[in-house]
Amino acid sequence: MIESDQLSRDDVLDALLDLKHDLGKYLRMPLAMLPAEATESEVREALETALLKTRSGPKGVRTAEDLWSAFTEEVGSALDGYEATAGLREAVARALEWKDALARQDTVVDREQVQADMSAVGEAIQRTIEEVHGGDR
Repeated sequence: MIESDQLSRDDVLDALLDLKHDLGKYLRMPLAMLPAEATESEVREALETALLKTRSGPKGVRTAEDLWSAFTEEVGSALDGYEATAGLREAVARALEWKDALARQDTVVDREQVQADMSAVGEAIQRTIEEVHGGDR
């Protein structure tokens, strides 16, 4: 792993683009693909896929939390000082909090709110990409 103080802007942008694809896209997709008349059970299943089976590939199945942890480890402190970073961290934390709702079967999952929270991650990643790309660092 490259030390975060050695990461170039291009390295950080590459990591953010990977995060946008692996986390931003795959958090949103399972819920976005549900039909409008999806049942509560189908919404919960899509949420479970989004959070716990986020990305499948040569490295196996990775959770949203795993993807986020790997990203933060890779970039270290390289995003410190960018305004969009706080919003990105908040959006990911809000999305990951839905894991608690999955554990509680008596909790009704608000599909609209879940979709908004999952979409917010990709939007926050994009804002961060734009800030890093246009930054003077």
